[in-house]
Amino acid sequence: MGEEQGVGVREETVVLEYEHALADMEDAVRLVSRKNGRVGLIHRPVFLACVALAGIAVLALGVRGDDAGGVSFGVMFTLWPVLMYFAPRLSAGQLLRANRHHGRIQVTVGPEGVRTLSAHADLRMGWANYGSYAESARVFALRSPDKAGHCAIVLVKRGARTPQDVDRLRALLDGRLRRV
Repeated sequence: MGEEQGVGVREETVVLEYEHALADMEDAVRLVSRKNGRVGLIHRPVFLACVALAGIAVLALGVRGDDAGGVSFGVMFTLWPVLMYFAPRLSAGQLLRANRHHGRIQVTVGPEGVRTLSAHADLRMGWANYGSYAESARVFALRSPDKAGHCAIVLVKRGARTPQDVDRLRALLDGRLRRV
């Protein structure tokens, strides 16, 4: 009977262990940026490519017509999408520098919420601290409950012990949070 209870508890919780990496943080920043409603449009590569092409066209027309204003707008509309494309990587770098000192992190996700344990922190946050979640190939991003839905925590899939743990984590999140 004691073994059955232990198995039941194990199935209700998922443990992830990992150290933060730039690629994971960048993926989370891009994911949350794209999931922020209409504002997320400016972070989509297709939109950025269209703006860049329009900028190149305006730049070419400005150069051809010897119009300094057209050249200025053309340069601006060509550089802006390039900067927006690389902005998540820059943000991820800052987040990584801010969190790297934690070292190896153990995250336990269960019925009561999420517990994060590292060399310098032991945080427990109930499900009420999260409003929804988004998923990419690399991470789950648990979002804050406010309207903007900024990222509250990043759960890295490579920290799972088995692929079944990722599926169990997804099922646990689906049962508690809205997927966006």
